[in-house]
Parts: sequence; structure tokens; C-alpha cells
Amino acid sequence: MKTIGIVGGVGPEASNKFCEMLIKYKSKKKDQDNLPFMHFCNPSVPDRTEFILGQGEDPVPELINSCIKLQKAGADFLVIPCNTAHVFLSRIQKEVSVPIIDMTGVLVKKMKSHRPFTKKVGILATTGSIKSNLFKDYFEAVGIEAVFLEEIDQEELVMGAIYGKKGIKAGKKQLPKKLLTFAANKLIEKGAEEIVLGCTEIPLVLKQKHLRVKLRD
Repeated sequence: MKTIGIVGGVGPEASNKFCEMLIKYKSKKKDQDNLPFMHFCNPSVPDRTEFILGQGEDPVPELINSCIKLQKAGADFLVIPCNTAHVFLSRIQKEVSVPIIDMTGVLVKKMKSHRPFTKKVGILATTGSIKSNLFKDYFEAVGIEAVFLEEIDQEELVMGAIYGKKGIKAGKKQLPKKLLTFAANKLIEKGAEEIVLGCTEIPLVLKQKHLRVKLRD
């Protein structure tokens, strides 16, 4: 089997959760049945959204550094469990010889394959991902309308849940769950048939049981 390289630390809890998902991915009877992977947790990668909004350092050099370390260690392909980092995917891939999985592309392809497919999807993501049109462009290309929150709700509910003093990045869960549930329901009110959890830290608190429409992690 090919060895998976996980570009971690963006954020650390989200990439750790991705490792858990790989371990639980398939049924097994012994250790040797598991998927081989390497996880490099590099929390020194500058914040992706801050850079996109013109408020921080470029994260790409440190992301490339993580990729090259995993490549040299023997990874056959890479996964970056951070949606916002995918804004820079083409820049990163140019400097790395092993393929990097396009996480957003995989999601869109899976959704498009369902019949009948969803026509309107609500996006819960960082302001950086939204401002870059990452999700809008991907979904519009396959005929699915992406629905977003009003700017004030995006900042108070989503960014507050992720970056706030009692947010996910601060290790908190209770308040973020309430904020994100409220945000998701606002998207449903705007006609969203499904909700995309477009930040890898959102699934740490928001689960399928909290909403009446399908969640896409």
C-alpha cells in the first residue's frame, strides 16, 4: 500500500482527528490491516485566513517545508487537513514532486455523483476560504449553487466559533457548537439542502445529529 503523508498542525486537533479517521477507515483484524501514514504536526505554519485578508505572514513557505519533510521521509502522496490551505494548493504543488490530494475537488466530485444531486449547498468555512472564492468556484463549475452567510453572521458565528477566546482553536467546544449550529440553520433558511463543513475544525464540534439536513465533512 502507498504511504500517506499528512501535513498537520493546521490546526493540530483537526489533523489529529484526520489520523483517527484513517485508523477507523476500514475493518481490520490485526495491526497489519491498517493504512500506513506519517503525520508531521507543524503548528508554526502562519494562519492561512490572516494572510488572505492581508493581516499576516505567508503560510506557503512553511507548508512547503512540511510537504518536503514528508516527501523525503517516504510519503507517496500528501493530504493537507485544512480547507483554507487549499487556496494555495497550486503554489505548494509546484515545489513538491509527490501529488497532493485536492480535498475540495474530492468533495465536489462525490456530491456531483449522487443522483439526484444537491442544487444548493450552504458553506461553513473561514472568511479566508470564502473571500478567495474557493468553494464558490468549485461548486459553480458543476452546477451547484453555494450559499453563504451574511458578513456579520460569518464573523460573529463562524469566525467567533473558530478563533474566539472560547473558540475551537482555544480548545473549547460548547460555545462553538452553539454558534455553528445557529449559523448552519441560517444557511438552511436561505435554501441550503446540505451543509459543507468547509473548515476541518468545524467537524470537531458540529455533528450530523445537530441538524436536519446532510452534513458534508
